Amino acid sequence: MPNQSLQGSTTDDILQFLGCQVKTATLRNLNRLIHAYIRKVPWESVSRIIKRQTITATADCPRWPEEFWSDARQYGLGGTCFESSLAFYSLLISLGYRGYLTVNDMGESQSCHAAIVILIKGHKYLVDITIPVHKAVRFAPDQITRQASLFHNYAIRPVGPNTYHVERSRHPQRYIFTLIDVPVRLPDYCIRVEKDYSPAGFFLDRVVMAKIIDDRTWRFFSDQRPYKLEYFDRDGKYEMFVSNEHLTRALAEKFNLPEDKIWTALSVIQSPSPN
Repeated sequence: MPNQSLQGSTTDDILQFLGCQVKTATLRNLNRLIHAYIRKVPWESVSRIIKRQTITATADCPRWPEEFWSDARQYGLGGTCFESSLAFYSLLISLGYRGYLTVNDMGESQSCHAAIVILIKGHKYLVDITIPVHKAVRFAPDQITRQASLFHNYAIRPVGPNTYHVERSRHPQRYIFTLIDVPVRLPDYCIRVEKDYSPAGFFLDRVVMAKIIDDRTWRFFSDQRPYKLEYFDRDGKYEMFVSNEHLTRALAEKFNLPEDKIWTALSVIQSPSPN
């Protein structure tokens, strides 16, 4: 199991990588870190597919924060919500923030999405760098809270004990996910990370990528045919179709990821499973 926080030298290297020198654990600095992270670290499954393919024991598959941040700095890789949230949470704790990890629902799918709650001056703030939610959003059990950002206006709506709907504007589906505001102990969270490498794990059967590039949300899903890159801004959604022949190069150039790793991940999911 990883430590909750990172070593000081690692934290300094990460801040340099993010281009975000943070000295104090304030809300303003938290939003600076979110802004930097979602522009440098992609939401992607390439790293997880390759790790699962090359490691026999499921318990040895998780990419704990030290490995996660090393891959981000060296290759531009990221991860999906469980590993990515743990890596960002470890950075925040190392910088003096207080908070906890949560495991949340999306519609009828339970315990499928990770997010962070940070405590600042007696208030709780949702931090989600994988959807992503572009700013920390304060929430409270007795009122609807709202937060504007470059992309969306967010609302967090209490719907039950320790339960909130997280919503956004400028999107055909306003509901994002259901926040379950119950702290998950680090050992239990790590079990959930490991479970995500089991046959029932998320995004091990398809290559997915999303990243904020030039203040647009770009994304790719390998199970959508014909292959296409999608991007979103405040005005709407746009599509760019990509041929099979040029797919790996186009993805590598757009998301700043190693072309060989993209090729490997695509080859894994396209290969027939052994009998």
